[in-house]
Amino acid sequence: MREAKVSEIFFSLQGEGLYLGAAQVFVRFYGCNLSCSFCDTPLTSYKTFTKDSLMSKILAHDQPYHSVALTGGEPLCQADFLKEFIASYRLFYKKPVYLETNGTLHEELLKVIDFLDIIAMDFKLPSSAGTGPLWEEHGKFLKIAKRKQVFVKAVITSSTSADDIMRAKEVISQESPDIPLILQPVTPVRKEKKAEEALLRKFQGIAQKHLKRVEVMPQEHKRLGIK
Repeated sequence: MREAKVSEIFFSLQGEGLYLGAAQVFVRFYGCNLSCSFCDTPLTSYKTFTKDSLMSKILAHDQPYHSVALTGGEPLCQADFLKEFIASYRLFYKKPVYLETNGTLHEELLKVIDFLDIIAMDFKLPSSAGTGPLWEEHGKFLKIAKRKQVFVKAVITSSTSADDIMRAKEVISQESPDIPLILQPVTPVRKEKKAEEALLRKFQGIAQKHLKRVEVMPQEHKRLGIK
């Protein structure tokens, strides 16, 4: 039986993006295909779960919740397990499945897209993420993700360039100007510096020229001191 590497399972409030404040059961999958400079979830340990044992663990959280959030790391690094798990989950439970992803593994997304409800997709901006250009990967991913409810999140630091914001809004608008973009001021974890308000407003204005919904939203769970 297939197993997954999971770092933690916990109940909390969603602290980012369009579902800010929604109660969720989070399943944090171990492992990632990227190494972002501002990563705030370095994972050092994990436990293994079958789809049945993971489902039992989720159901142990008896508080009301909006959705199950699959996060990481990068959950799609374990897409074969996800496909089996979500398909089984769907047989018994109707709560939405919410995927948090770095938006680069489009072939893995194809394996699970039919089982997802909401996709919170990152754009890794070269000027701030330290990953190199990933525009092609993000474009291919978004073309598939738009079959479901999707929004894009981009972390903004003092080093983020206007060229990256221009490219991001172009990639998004090519798929649909209705896809929301969240500009998320960085929560410094190493040497990153926060972007000033004027820079955030400038970037918002650039993106709004082609996208219908562009919002600046910080990581509220960090401010509240919750996971």
